[in-house]
Amino acid sequence: MDDLTKVDFHSHTYYSLLRVPVLRSNRLFQDSAISPKLLIKIARNRRLGAIALTDHDNMNGIKPFLSYASKFDDIIPIVGQEITKYNQKRKGWAHVLTYGLREIPWKIRFQPLPEFLDYLDDNNAVYVLAHPFDLSQSAPAGGLHPKTYEINFSVLKRFRMIETINGLQSKRYNLITQFIAHNLKIPGIAGGDSHNPKMIGKCYTYIEGTTEEEILECLHQVKKSPEKYSLRSSGEGATSQTWAECFFYLLLNLSYDLQFDISRYLNPEIRKSSRNPVFDKLYSDIPIYMKILAQAGIPYIFWALLAGLKIWVPRMEKEAKNKETKLLKSLVDHQTAHENLEINTLDIPLSEDEFTLLNQH
Repeated sequence: MDDLTKVDFHSHTYYSLLRVPVLRSNRLFQDSAISPKLLIKIARNRRLGAIALTDHDNMNGIKPFLSYASKFDDIIPIVGQEITKYNQKRKGWAHVLTYGLREIPWKIRFQPLPEFLDYLDDNNAVYVLAHPFDLSQSAPAGGLHPKTYEINFSVLKRFRMIETINGLQSKRYNLITQFIAHNLKIPGIAGGDSHNPKMIGKCYTYIEGTTEEEILECLHQVKKSPEKYSLRSSGEGATSQTWAECFFYLLLNLSYDLQFDISRYLNPEIRKSSRNPVFDKLYSDIPIYMKILAQAGIPYIFWALLAGLKIWVPRMEKEAKNKETKLLKSLVDHQTAHENLEINTLDIPLSEDEFTLLNQH
């Protein structure tokens, strides 16, 4: 592995603003409290050779990200973005990781998915379907049909590359995603999907290239000829502890000063005494005493969230297994229909029904 570069292809900083579709509102949420400087610093400490910055639906953190990374010769910064594509009802449909473009026009962002991907192809950008089979409502996935939970084969064929290991997904989910990708011969990458410092470099891909251009060119080659080229990815899945740490870190760090730093970068002419439009956008019309109470109540909020996770996670895991069984069944049906009777197995913790299903095939 000495001649390959270790890359985390999915990370976020405090410039990342996420719209959560399930809440049915246009409200944006800051989903990371990591500065671009801290992202680079931890990536170097964890001996990553490169890291991609993929903030949600904006590239405002790219300038400080590249500026700080330029001070070192042992880390390669990769410019990216995680773009949310919506369906006709303006609910989240898929997250698209894009690499290689310094800017994407706003009018292009809101085009239908096929036209949007055509634009990326025309501009030689690399794009990957992030967490393609995510079963949660907060991170919509385009790799499955949201009602039947069957694999959306046409979408996977269009993307030709997916994120097979994601730091926010469970180990079982990541194994099933790798299993599907392996049998459909779709190459995959890995990313920590970092929303707190511990997640940086948690999942990674080994790839050829010593510059951003070479790494992206390698991804192009893998997408074009997956039978000739391959990637090796590795990483750990999330646990309830991962989510607890993420909540705690966000609660501790999303302060007014942090919000003002973002606002000042986006609007350099703003004076210190003026109101912060970013803060007001996120927490509009909240009285100051409520903000003080919220800061004072952070430890109590954290323990309440932790208690909720202990109840919520087991229920979600049980529900997810039922949905993942439907995914596996649709893969078996697809392979049978195409007379590809060989299902290559991976070490997945299967339920009795899933084990029977794959063995019958």
